[in-house]
Amino acid sequence: MKAMKHILPRLALLSVAALLAVSCHKSTGEGANVALKRQFDAWRAIHYPAAVEKDGIYILEDTPGNGPAWNKNLGITFMTYTMRDLDGDVAYNTDEQWAKQLGKWNQTYYYGPQVVPTGKDATYAGLDILLDGMREGGVRTAIIPSWMMTYNRYDSLDKYLETSTDTPSMIYTVTFLGQTDNLKEYEYRLMKEYASEKWDVADTLGTAAVFFKSFTHFDEEPVEMPNDTTVYINYTGRRISDGQVFDTTVADTAKFYNIYSPSKTYAPVMINWAEEAKSIKLSGNSVVNGFAYGLKAMHAGEKASFVFGYDLGYGTSGSGSLIPAYAALQFDVEMVPEP
Repeated sequence: MKAMKHILPRLALLSVAALLAVSCHKSTGEGANVALKRQFDAWRAIHYPAAVEKDGIYILEDTPGNGPAWNKNLGITFMTYTMRDLDGDVAYNTDEQWAKQLGKWNQTYYYGPQVVPTGKDATYAGLDILLDGMREGGVRTAIIPSWMMTYNRYDSLDKYLETSTDTPSMIYTVTFLGQTDNLKEYEYRLMKEYASEKWDVADTLGTAAVFFKSFTHFDEEPVEMPNDTTVYINYTGRRISDGQVFDTTVADTAKFYNIYSPSKTYAPVMINWAEEAKSIKLSGNSVVNGFAYGLKAMHAGEKASFVFGYDLGYGTSGSGSLIPAYAALQFDVEMVPEP
């Protein structure tokens, strides 16, 4: 999917059942999915005889929620989830409790509501079927067979069986946490509440949807910095969802948040000032728009913090393992003398 990057990874894992299916396909000459389904049904009858079939997937456990029902017409779903292959090995996990139980918890990782575009061309058909009928707060575990791990939608199981996919069958455990049809508005409300509670700031900058708080008192009206000025800053960037720092110029902060790297130099960095916020550069490199707008609102000697949404940050893809997709971010910045 190109327009909105799907956060559920396409995996190339082969389960024991899939290997058996490939062998059966070669010996019988049948379609790959038909052979795979026969092997899958035999495996399921042994391991999960009580599984309940639902439109091509198989429900293993279901704890109902008491909130609003999942709505297929709302394009964004919030959830935590764990994916296991048919041998029970965890392939992907976003649930903190699971991570701690597995002994794989990491302070720097983001655990919590994941932003998942749902519907045709956004996620697997099987995942939409899994979510259908859930209510907010509910938890459901289901096997999604490989032929249902497709972005296409068909009106019969036979059609799904005719279409090959490269994704193996997986066992999903999903906690449904809510939905929205407008992620920008939803995130804006969260940032507004955050800025109001944390800094008593109610309005954004006039130039962009950035909530800005200065912690410096100027006796006189601060002078605007001229274009092409070179200034130096210390900064710390963090996820507002959980407060975890993902980047900083301060060594002690990096150590505290477990992101310290001995190969990195921790010291103030150079900013090339510019007339337009989008032309501001950090050590000669472009920065995300939200960071640029926040910097442009600052003055010499000032200390400030500001937050902005994913559309002014790292977008629908995120950046590395520390900044998830659709992340709202906070930067704490201090203008300092040249080191």
